[in-house]
Amino acid sequence: MSFSSNVKDELLKVNDSARHCKIAMLAAFVNLCGYYDGSVLTFFSEHRALLEKISMLVSELVGIRPDIRMLDNRLCVRVEDKTAAGKLINVTMGNSGYDAQAINPLAVSAVCCKRAYLRGAFICTGSVSDPEKQYHLEFSNSDYDHAAALKGLIASFGIDAKIIERKNHYIVYIKEGEQIVDMLNVMSAHKALLEFENLRVVKELRNNLNRIVNCETANLNKVVSAGVRQAEAIEYIRNTVGLSYLSPSLQEMAKIRLEYPDLSLKELGEKLTPPMGKSGVNHRLKKICDIANDLKGDK
Repeated sequence: MSFSSNVKDELLKVNDSARHCKIAMLAAFVNLCGYYDGSVLTFFSEHRALLEKISMLVSELVGIRPDIRMLDNRLCVRVEDKTAAGKLINVTMGNSGYDAQAINPLAVSAVCCKRAYLRGAFICTGSVSDPEKQYHLEFSNSDYDHAAALKGLIASFGIDAKIIERKNHYIVYIKEGEQIVDMLNVMSAHKALLEFENLRVVKELRNNLNRIVNCETANLNKVVSAGVRQAEAIEYIRNTVGLSYLSPSLQEMAKIRLEYPDLSLKELGEKLTPPMGKSGVNHRLKKICDIANDLKGDK
């Protein structure tokens, strides 16, 4: 199973004991996968476990346990009792009635209810990428107003979500790894949170190691390239005018560079008598290269 599926399965197992939290979660289901025609309330989903959760919530709130059935070749749960359906709409949507584009503020007035609503929203239309590949968590919405309200609900927990339009849907998304961890915590997906954190730590350690290796490789390439260039200059001087053409200090530098072509400036400086720092070594080698260039210019 995918990481996203594991998160949803974990959230489906979270049982809210408080009635107001159950109402908040059902409000998310009504908004995102519910359809009310004034008398019958229907929930559609390909996820049977979600429909079982809806059926259980309906039973706990109004005392009727609707069955999961097929309707127009789609799995659904239907509350066909007009009184029960109306009561569910009233407690989840408020006195204004059914409005699929809004989040009833009364249903999410408490912090625990906000968490329950977000759990329900994620189970319905959420997804989260495998953290080994990328950091991305999102909720899909068919209406912008609901997307904006959901973004505001997420912001109440200090998480900065964004909205983008994609294929006639409005996607509320989070791409920052730490904020995805916070979001999983808000929704009470604690097992997934630990797995995400472990994978994130391994991924970041691997990335840091790659950066270090790349940096070291680049530095090594620079050292080798500089060593080759300096050795060529020294060889040119030796083959044309001889190393005696150089001052005693530059002769010593030239001989050590030829003897140790792969050493860094710091390591070369330690070979000199007396030892010298990187800047002094660099100055001498640069002077040798300049002399070689001048000799080439004279020809």
